[in-house]
Amino acid sequence: MEISGFIALFVAVIVSRIINERGYRALNDEEKIRLMDGFSKTRAYSMIPLLVLIGGYYLLMSKTDIDKSILSTGYFGLLIAFVVVRSVMNHKKLVSMKLPEIYRRYFTISQIVSLVGVAWFFYTVFAKKLGA
Repeated sequence: MEISGFIALFVAVIVSRIINERGYRALNDEEKIRLMDGFSKTRAYSMIPLLVLIGGYYLLMSKTDIDKSILSTGYFGLLIAFVVVRSVMNHKKLVSMKLPEIYRRYFTISQIVSLVGVAWFFYTVFAKKLGA
């Protein structure tokens, strides 16, 4: 079952990129520049919380006696929450930048495809451990 999770994640990433690229093609040159400029700080700093989360997970897993299944559940829950919050914040930013509805629609679909792939991946990883 875990192999289906890896396949779903891989396919979701590829399909999401294709969808996002189609949306990008719907933008004119000025909108593309606004999009890149508007997310320059986001690209630079969005990895910091993720690295802190990964580092915290590693330290707690290796240096404490906290139940590993509780830590893993909390970690992946926070990871999914991070992805969802980032997606919502990115969508709000697209709206505030007044980018065309068609691009925002492609962006939203792309994010949903990614989240479904990630969700299936995590389900397959934890289903066996949780007895599902």
